[in-house]
Amino acid sequence: MKKNVVAIALACIACIVVCMSGCTSSGCIQDMPSCLEIYPPAINITGEKTALERQLIGDYHELEQDAWVTSTVMTPSKGNRKAVINADEKLLNAIQIRELNSDIIRLYKDRGLIGEQNNGYIAIVDEKKLQSLQESDAIRTIVQQENNARSIIFVKSSGATKSNEAKAMQFAVEFAKEQQAKAKKGDWIQNNDGRWVKK
Repeated sequence: MKKNVVAIALACIACIVVCMSGCTSSGCIQDMPSCLEIYPPAINITGEKTALERQLIGDYHELEQDAWVTSTVMTPSKGNRKAVINADEKLLNAIQIRELNSDIIRLYKDRGLIGEQNNGYIAIVDEKKLQSLQESDAIRTIVQQENNARSIIFVKSSGATKSNEAKAMQFAVEFAKEQQAKAKKGDWIQNNDGRWVKK
């Protein structure tokens, strides 16, 4: 609806500008300020929410017990890998935690406090810098929540039963590579040798 209102406003402004300038075309009617006709788009007002409104307001429906979802963890494709997993409550909660914390994690990454490790988890880059902040406990809690959620996703997505199994650890390393590739310029990432560098 906002797009329609903006379109109408722009059309009105364009009409006023053209009318004030007059028409210089030879085929126009004399004494007419302009021969340009503007037709605004149709406006449809409904009582239903858009998909974006449902997301923002929270029109949330829990998946059925036997529903299937695809993994939200993207990894580079090797061969014919399928990322289909059985949805369960722990996995869905982990995904929700990651979504809820994504903005605050981005903020802390922008401030240079948090970085992407080479093992798929995030970490505090500079403990000394963190200790001088009042929000240090909150930052540590966010890091712990994110890493716990990632651990659950790594285990469930890889088919492992524990986070220290080879399958889960390999999945985490692939995830780390992807996250480091997606990192913004200036973000802290951990090299394979464990050193922190700015991207």
